[in-house]
Amino acid sequence: MLYKIEHITKYYFSKGVFLEPHIVRLRPRSDSTQTLKSFEIDITPTPTGRTNIADIGGDSIFLWFEELTDSLKIITRSEVETSRANPFDYILASDRAHRLPMEYHGLDESVLEPYRMPSSEYGDKFEGFVAQILLESENSSLKFLSLLTSYIYENFEYKLREDGPAQEPEESLSTMKGTCRDFVVLFTEVCRSMGFAARFVSGYTEGDLNNMQNYLHAWAEVFLPGGGWRGYDPTLGLAVADRHVALASGATPLQAAPVAGSFRGTGAETIMGYEISITT
Repeated sequence: MLYKIEHITKYYFSKGVFLEPHIVRLRPRSDSTQTLKSFEIDITPTPTGRTNIADIGGDSIFLWFEELTDSLKIITRSEVETSRANPFDYILASDRAHRLPMEYHGLDESVLEPYRMPSSEYGDKFEGFVAQILLESENSSLKFLSLLTSYIYENFEYKLREDGPAQEPEESLSTMKGTCRDFVVLFTEVCRSMGFAARFVSGYTEGDLNNMQNYLHAWAEVFLPGGGWRGYDPTLGLAVADRHVALASGATPLQAAPVAGSFRGTGAETIMGYEISITT
């Protein structure tokens, strides 16, 4: 699939502020599953300096400013071709990889460690949820991932929440509600409890809920021996193929945030908005 994407991010401040350095992760990845054909970015006000960097989750742009401003506008235009038509075009590299808990060996084990570490300790509700999925999966690694994806999609209520951090898994399990980033955090933490390396991905998808307006989307990727990083989208209830466009990934949502930065200005308030256009 060939996608043309325009993404406008806007920040308005109630008074002049000084912008601290910002990291922009709005350049789509280019890897074995998607190819970035073209990319351009316009920033207002013009930053004092900018540089392209390769950070933990992908290619980023580092910006810094010197003048006071009452707004920040970032416009990106991308053309991306996705190529993974079949999300299951692999076989697991060993018989052991079919069973839980997942184990990695050699170089993979050390490199993947940050993606296997739970973010905190969880209580009985979380443990009970994991046990339920594990029982139904009969200790099959791939069946576990499919069941977990389907269960969240079928039993949790999607609630749009554009601002704020992802909620803790225990809160999602208590309310059975959340937005895509909440479901991804729950998904990755459950996977990590079973030994999987799992990471948070931010990006775009052709199939967002209701299709009324395009929003930034989030999903998970799990590392499978023989398959590499494979995407699972618990919000849409599917394994990721060629209808998702990844921007950035990380062990935490913050590491995959499309725009990260702060400002200084006593008493200043901010309003953030964005517009996303996706065409094929």
